[in-house]
Amino acid sequence: MDELAPQIAGGRYVLEGIIGHGGHSVIYRAADKASAAAVAIKVLKTNVGQGQDLARRLLREQKALRALDGTGAVKVYGVTATTRGAVCLVMELLEGRDLYDELVLREEAGEVITAGQMVSWLEPIVNTLETAHDVGIIHRDLKPGNIFVTSAGAVRLLDFDLAYVAKSEPITQAGMVLGSPSYIAPEVWKGNSSALDHRVDIYSLASIIFRVLTGRVPFEAGGDLVAMRRRVLGVERPSINEWRPDLPPVVDGWVEQALAVNREDRFASVRAMWTALVRALGTEGRAATVASERQSGPR
Repeated sequence: MDELAPQIAGGRYVLEGIIGHGGHSVIYRAADKASAAAVAIKVLKTNVGQGQDLARRLLREQKALRALDGTGAVKVYGVTATTRGAVCLVMELLEGRDLYDELVLREEAGEVITAGQMVSWLEPIVNTLETAHDVGIIHRDLKPGNIFVTSAGAVRLLDFDLAYVAKSEPITQAGMVLGSPSYIAPEVWKGNSSALDHRVDIYSLASIIFRVLTGRVPFEAGGDLVAMRRRVLGVERPSINEWRPDLPPVVDGWVEQALAVNREDRFASVRAMWTALVRALGTEGRAATVASERQSGPR
């Protein structure tokens, strides 16, 4: 490890190397001397502004993950701090790759993602979001990079640091647009964070499904956020069949509803959205099999 790398207070955890980066954090592989297990530790960067807000956001992430224990959300073990006072989140160590990298790898090999494969990856995410929404948690930053496919084939939902947790003090300010531009809902682009509800996750998950099946995001603007906002808020919705004519035409009707500009026109729940999709794709049997496999125990 670099001599400038942080040290964890208390001596229980020893950082062994960087395994990932976030906008305001660094993820380390670490050894837990108390259990002799390998863990992941998310350490807030000490050189960023709004330190208190970021610390509160990390603690909120812990609260959300605790509430989702037993689902497909990444497991959290506790909170600690560096010797310099930066807040840290101790989590399960995952081996594998995120869904974004998985998609790129397969697409570069010329593979077309089947509807059945999409169901295998995303059914656990649907189940996790359903539980989250039931207990008042909205993820707010769903994207392929926040979905992890482990080497053993399990799927985990990551990064709840932007999550809304019911009955918690607001952190985001009115007018702020948070999330990843390719996946955020129209109402997020409008900047009214106080008006957001679980339907932002429905829109984002639908955008991920579009990306998985077509190899492209629903709306593209080459990094021009003004143009992206205009397209997302526009009337025309994209077509899956344009890129995947092998899929049933009825899927485009599903896109119209799942990616509706007005949230009132979207599916009422993530489960309703998913049920309509697997029915349209003819993958009900695959979805039931995946659900049964998940209930039989973790892999």
